[in-house]
Amino acid sequence: MTNDSRFGQQAAGRTQSRRGVLKMMGGTALGLGSLALRPRGARAATRNLRFWTSQTAPAQMAAWTEIFNAFQAEHPDVSVSVEKYSDDTLWQSLSAAYAADDTPDLVSYVQAYTVATLQSDGLVVPMDDVIKAVGEDDFFPAARDIYKQNGSYFAATLNNQTSSNLWYRTDLFEAAGLEPPRYWDELLAAAKKLTKGDIYGNTLPYGRTSMADTMMVMFVRQSGGHIVHPDLSVAFDSPETVAALEFLKEIYQYAPPGAASYSWGETVNAFITGRTACAPYTGRPIYLIHDKNPALEGKFHRVPYPHRRDGVAAYDSPFNSLFIPSKSHNVELAKQLAIWLFRKDNQIKVLHTAPGHNLPVLKSVATSKAFFDNPLIQAHKGDVEGMIETTSQSTNLVQEGPGFPYNLKAGSIINSHVLSETLQSVVVDGVSPKQAASQGADKIAKVMKD
Repeated sequence: MTNDSRFGQQAAGRTQSRRGVLKMMGGTALGLGSLALRPRGARAATRNLRFWTSQTAPAQMAAWTEIFNAFQAEHPDVSVSVEKYSDDTLWQSLSAAYAADDTPDLVSYVQAYTVATLQSDGLVVPMDDVIKAVGEDDFFPAARDIYKQNGSYFAATLNNQTSSNLWYRTDLFEAAGLEPPRYWDELLAAAKKLTKGDIYGNTLPYGRTSMADTMMVMFVRQSGGHIVHPDLSVAFDSPETVAALEFLKEIYQYAPPGAASYSWGETVNAFITGRTACAPYTGRPIYLIHDKNPALEGKFHRVPYPHRRDGVAAYDSPFNSLFIPSKSHNVELAKQLAIWLFRKDNQIKVLHTAPGHNLPVLKSVATSKAFFDNPLIQAHKGDVEGMIETTSQSTNLVQEGPGFPYNLKAGSIINSHVLSETLQSVVVDGVSPKQAASQGADKIAKVMKD
């Protein structure tokens, strides 16, 4: 996905017919894998709302269907079409949609750095009405304010998650007389002690992948550093980055063979199959272990990912967005649908489709009995409450901390794989952490200038 935000220029020279644009977007005649929702026996709608999402697993589609059918029951002249987009081609799909004046009315689950770029080009509708209708004070501040600029909200966080968890095997830790680690040095000692036989002490993504890029942002910040300074000059070439790379190089020896190419799937599979004693991930292990390896039920927990003893506790979240494209033909109706999605019952329906993975951004939901009224969430209540607290403290490369402006090159940095390439150069190619930090900083500087 490119971070070039000039949609008209990007689509120039392409076929601008609806059929041509949809073909380029990988959709069908109805859109990107569109499903129009309408209760049987309902009268024909005169207005159609198009809802884009990347979340279309069977359980999620069942939730969307129930939520939107109820919305349509209260708005008899409205139908809602769910259209799936792919994360891998999102930018191209958005580019084509804007260029053809064929945007959806409401888009969900797009990461913060993409939405911030759209906002900088005036391509999203202000969401102040939505935030205020839901209740500004009900949002966790980190999730609310990531989309606030110059006193106005340009998007909302629909729900959140964090990969800044350390999932660990409680049975293995207890047998070894170990406590859950709080700092990198404790994690390193645990990984060394627990690596025996066919069990590896720790797993991390070391591939040239999006997970490694995401984790590198966290590791640099946990070391006390940043990717860029508040003035957006490059901060990567620092003692803190060097310390992070030194730690990651040392703990690499306790990862499974093949970790040099690991991304999301390989990392979580190493943990849920019992191959490794520790791994970072979102809350997915809660239901994946239940479904795929129930022998591990009751033998795992999570803690916030350990940080450098001389550093700071720092965590990362994607802030799964909900926004209205500026070219929507149904802006006011799209706002009503957005508010509908934030109803407590609808929030819980969506959150329960992946228990522990997607987390509430509304305090009223996070503390509600109904949210915890799910067997898996109830069984892992402490873990889920801990993840909610971690997400409430999280940031994102688009805005690394208080006092930082929006880094509109954040997406370009992630998508260039500069960060994961820097890590690979240390653990695979044998480049010294100091030299790798310097080379990485030069590459980031080039991205920032492009």
